[in-house]
Amino acid sequence: MEIESSVIAQDSIAAAEGLIRAKVAPPVWLGDQIRRDLLLARLDDALARRLTLIQAPAGYGKTILLAQWRQRHAGPAVRIAWLTLETDDADLKRLAGYLSLAMSGGAPGEEAAPVPPDLPPRAALSAIINRLASEPRPVVIVFDDFHRADSPALSDFIATLIRLAPGNCHFIVASRDHPALGQSVLAAEEQLLEFTAEDLRFSAIETGALLARHRAAALDDGDLRRIFERTEGWPIALQLVALSLKRGADPGALVARFSGSGSELARYLSEQVLVALPPDVQEAVVRTALVDRLTGDIVNLLCEREDGWLVLERLEHQGIFLAPLSEGGAAYRYHQLFAEYLRERLARRDAAQYRALQRTLAQWFAGRGQVTEAVNHAIQADDPALLADVVERAGAWRLIPQGLQAVAARALDALPEEMVAARPRLALARIYLAIKRGELGAARADYDRVLAAAGEAQADADLRTEINIVGDLLLDYENAPLTLEDLLERETLLRNLPTNDHLLLANICELLGAKYYEGGWLERAMEPTLAAREHYQALGSLYSDLFTRFLEARIRRAQGRARDAANILAAAHRQIVDNFGERSDLAANCAAFEAELLYEQDRVDEAAELLAWSLPHMEQSDGWVDVYAAAYATAARIEAARGAMEEALAMLSRGWRLARRRRLRQLELLARLCELQLLLQSGVDDERARALADEIGLDALADDMRLEAAGYRQVAIAAALCRARLRLVEGEPERALDDLELLRRWASRHGIGRLLLEANLLLAHAHVRLGDQARAQACFDSAVGMAMFQGIVRPFIDAQRFVEPLLKACVHDAPQADRFRDQFLKGLSRTFAARPMDNAGQGFLSEAELAVIEPLCRGLSNKEIARAIGMSPDTVKYRLKALFRKIGVHRRQDAVRVLHERGLVADDGVPGVDAAG
Repeated sequence: MEIESSVIAQDSIAAAEGLIRAKVAPPVWLGDQIRRDLLLARLDDALARRLTLIQAPAGYGKTILLAQWRQRHAGPAVRIAWLTLETDDADLKRLAGYLSLAMSGGAPGEEAAPVPPDLPPRAALSAIINRLASEPRPVVIVFDDFHRADSPALSDFIATLIRLAPGNCHFIVASRDHPALGQSVLAAEEQLLEFTAEDLRFSAIETGALLARHRAAALDDGDLRRIFERTEGWPIALQLVALSLKRGADPGALVARFSGSGSELARYLSEQVLVALPPDVQEAVVRTALVDRLTGDIVNLLCEREDGWLVLERLEHQGIFLAPLSEGGAAYRYHQLFAEYLRERLARRDAAQYRALQRTLAQWFAGRGQVTEAVNHAIQADDPALLADVVERAGAWRLIPQGLQAVAARALDALPEEMVAARPRLALARIYLAIKRGELGAARADYDRVLAAAGEAQADADLRTEINIVGDLLLDYENAPLTLEDLLERETLLRNLPTNDHLLLANICELLGAKYYEGGWLERAMEPTLAAREHYQALGSLYSDLFTRFLEARIRRAQGRARDAANILAAAHRQIVDNFGERSDLAANCAAFEAELLYEQDRVDEAAELLAWSLPHMEQSDGWVDVYAAAYATAARIEAARGAMEEALAMLSRGWRLARRRRLRQLELLARLCELQLLLQSGVDDERARALADEIGLDALADDMRLEAAGYRQVAIAAALCRARLRLVEGEPERALDDLELLRRWASRHGIGRLLLEANLLLAHAHVRLGDQARAQACFDSAVGMAMFQGIVRPFIDAQRFVEPLLKACVHDAPQADRFRDQFLKGLSRTFAARPMDNAGQGFLSEAELAVIEPLCRGLSNKEIARAIGMSPDTVKYRLKALFRKIGVHRRQDAVRVLHERGLVADDGVPGVDAAG
């Protein structure tokens, strides 16, 4: 009962994702088989090698050999996952789904969570590798018929999987062609085992043993030798000879006609098989060979009969090249060579009938929502109009976000150019494909033509909606801004869409949430973001759902609700680890946003640890402006906080280069503005800051803040803040007030609490410079009130150049009635003391460096400090060197003296920076 429940669970996974479970089990081949004991013994070495490649032409028994080897190792000691590839498995999302299903085929209770169908390839790869890492046993993954799906993308995917999978994993690839899977490197490392056609061919002894089972006395040694020489041990040919003998073929005539190429041999022997069948069964076999997965219903459809299942059972019992695809006989398939010959035979004999049957199959599969099969048969029917109808009824461009990109591409390639251009939804599919391939120029040209044609033809409302959706996707990839009027039009569109069209609704709502956030209209951003999540949940798309959580966290942070943002990301992180892996693309994106929040809490080392792996990961995968901006800016600020200004600027140059390479203009500008901000905050080189401001056109960027719908609102905000800092540095507080009051009004109007905090800090400094202490104090108090209960510390620390005079006044001059405010300000004061600003740009002491101060002041040795704080002596030595460099000493006794002089430790030796700092 447990095994049956496991199978049912696996079948449920497969059904939910539209997968065929039989593809992850070896075929149950019928007929006589010779056990290849010598080959099986050699194949056992696969458990000691990373990759085993079995490469040979069709009919060399690759699948049979692997099935025998799999049976040889049946049991709990080794997990063997099997996947038979087909053409559509070149789609990496589909392949990932099948790999997930293959790995779920163990004992009851061992089923793996399926890889979501909308997962990008790199994320799917991470999820698969994490799944493999959880397996304690040796794992063997068999890819049979690799040549059917082989493509550069698939080869790269599998080669990466082979390279990155844990050490307990071994891969066996059976293919007609020679795949590119990094064999040369593996061979040099002695991690490659290879089998070729020469290895797989039958020996003379094996040939005799096979044929001896059928009328052996009728074949003398000369006949056997001739058959062996003509076939060169080709297993499928010998199997066909054996079947012919079993059917009663004349041995003498068989040997006499045994000549010609392998294809001619297959044709002749296949004909011998057909001759032995009754005419009606012959016709049924020829017709049903048109499908790869044969059921009784399809037999009835193609043969106009009602006993299809009985026909299949009869063919199976008669030993026709028909293999059950599952133990229950729910579906069958012919041997591929046999089926290919029969298809060619029917196409030559009666082309009209061949096309008519293919049309029937295409319509039948389309009516059942089996788009892949429907497209395949429509292509074979050579009926462009039918193919176009099938693709349009299936959703055309909608196929791509549903994971059927390869199917859409194959269909469009088979259609005439003029037909695609004449059908707008097909044209949209072509545009969507171009977007996904990175061909944005071609996508834009095609889209503009579709848009113009729709306007001239007065397209119906539904089509106009779909055109707008694909256009919005294109704009998003082009990083083009939208105006408020554009977004209000999308809101109007939402009210006219069917309430159950979750894909369209989710796309529009997510676009609205993201663009309202980017435009600084936070009061409008949250509602569509949450609505998009509901639609993705209705579609069962956790992957897309998580992106709405990222967006929600960004909105909360911008509102000044940092703790809410942190909780949202923490929950998202748990789901990502559970479903996609802790080093997946999603995990990297989440880590970038988490690091930004950690930095603002002054948890610098934790933030740096996250970015150390996530930022390089993101640079090698797809990303968008917001996540890149968060990652690069936080990484740069961490370096600046550690006193490494040049490293900080180098990090921003790295982001700027990526922005240029990916044509992300907004990211390019944000990187340069962050560079300017760091220069101004540090005070290292104000002349350099002024030169950079002139170089990037700071005034023009900052003036965009006065527009109701700035092209890039985040750029305008950053530019206006930078200009205000520059004017304060250059002694122009009145002009700085112009920018800062505008920023404060915008922040107050749209609920951008985080911007309001930063503007108030600079406003406080401006009023001090103008002699208005009361207003300065009010602005500073407002910033403190927004920050202290949200754990926001870094804006004060990073703005030390502007904030420190007011902070000293608050701590030393004004009585404090609020205990929490008092603790917050004293913590900041101690942090400032640990962060002396000088012309060398030295940074304050990190948490790691603060940890060694107390034991150092007590006179402990490096080894004693290491034991006290739970670190290695080498780590302690490294931290002490960093500490000495920052406070400008070389000896331990000098360090203790300077630490006391600067107030960095109290008289009792306790570091003068509390948790708030």
